[in-house]
Amino acid sequence: MKRAVKSSIAVCFAIIMCLFGGTSAFAYNVNTRVQSIEIKNAPDGTAFADILVKERWHDKYAVDFNDENAQLLGVNGECGLAKYAEDGFTSMLLYHNCAVFDEADISERSSVIFTLNVENNELFNHFRKIKVAYCDKFGNVLGVTETAKFEFEWLGTPAVYYIQANGDSLACKVSKGPPYYLLFFLILGAVLLVMIIFVLVGKRILRRRETSEMIERIQSGVVDDERKE
Repeated sequence: MKRAVKSSIAVCFAIIMCLFGGTSAFAYNVNTRVQSIEIKNAPDGTAFADILVKERWHDKYAVDFNDENAQLLGVNGECGLAKYAEDGFTSMLLYHNCAVFDEADISERSSVIFTLNVENNELFNHFRKIKVAYCDKFGNVLGVTETAKFEFEWLGTPAVYYIQANGDSLACKVSKGPPYYLLFFLILGAVLLVMIIFVLVGKRILRRRETSEMIERIQSGVVDDERKE
């Protein structure tokens, strides 16, 4: 009986370890408030890049002018980026309050990083069509990519949003972790498996106990006495 109990404990421990291993696999460690732009083949003189977004009626993120980002970029309202408005696309950094300029490293890592004030999926479900503008240190627009589109993503699943600008081309991709509801089924399945194991082990222990009691009764002569009666 002790061996059966020890075996059941070992099995349950193994299941628990597997469960924690499964939950760690679901822990999709993503900072959804940081957005980068990967840049290749930028025009000569490019110092930073900005996301151009399509203006929307009564846009909740729109502002007259974002002085904070203008100071971080070292530009003003008279620069080319501030005046850009082709096809209804305008600067996300200068005319919206949903992102803050962080850093630009065009020479080595070829990337520009923003800190978002909202979740990335909320932002790009709102602004699904974007362009990228290459700018020099004075805010003059040196080039603009083609338009690219993010597919709508359901809220609640952490995701990495890739914006990859390569010369005139632009690619928008989303990489998501496993859906949370699968974690629920994983936990439920593990709990049911543990319960089944306990029931089977309990029945085995009970059966052994009954057999042991029967053997003791036979050895003590109780069964023979009952038969004689």
